Amino acid sequence: MGRGYLGEHVLMRQRVAFKVLPKELTQMPEVVARFEREAMAAANIEHPNVASATDFGKLPDGSVYLVLEYVQGKCLRHLIEEGPLPIARALHIARQVASAVTAAHALGIIHRDLKPENVLLVEKNGDPDFVKVLDFGIAKVPVQEVSERGSIRPAKVITRVGMIFGTPDYMAPEQALGQYVDARADLYAMGVMLFELLSGVRPFSADSPVGILGQQLQGPPPSFAQRAPQLRVPT
Repeated sequence: MGRGYLGEHVLMRQRVAFKVLPKELTQMPEVVARFEREAMAAANIEHPNVASATDFGKLPDGSVYLVLEYVQGKCLRHLIEEGPLPIARALHIARQVASAVTAAHALGIIHRDLKPENVLLVEKNGDPDFVKVLDFGIAKVPVQEVSERGSIRPAKVITRVGMIFGTPDYMAPEQALGQYVDARADLYAMGVMLFELLSGVRPFSADSPVGILGQQLQGPPPSFAQRAPQLRVPT
């Protein structure tokens, strides 16, 4: 959804993340609208575990930009690649993600792309696993309600039934089928992430997104014993 830069506020000397939607993409109204959705979501979710947005606008050449809180930490994906986490540590991380998502859901915002790549762990107040949830680029945002609070001008709804967004491995079946999704889609993704934190593998594995969807629809999810028999995870 854009190019990212490390920037600095010229007066406050504060580092920020500067995300720019290239000029050529501004000719695509739907892409611009999604960039605006990310700005609205990040600006309106006031929660310590969500990377906040502080500014949004247009550059002289027509490119659209978004200024975000600069977060420097370790991607959750890299942590998972090191192996399964102890139960206490996995639950500590999962609770923070759940708290961030709860704050989003309270505003009617559905992330729709929760995955380890969109979770950063930073050190804060002595906690090396303080969570920051990122990237609301494909979030489902109730534009009218948010706009009435004075954030960004109203825009037409751009998500329709039949449109598929997200990462297949973490998609709820209804999301993968292009059906209506609500907060439960994020909860499903969180469940997959927690399974992966505890076992080091995702519950479903296939060579294609269609194969993963088929496994989801054919029966209950596999147990930890089936996917990681060498581990002992309480159920």
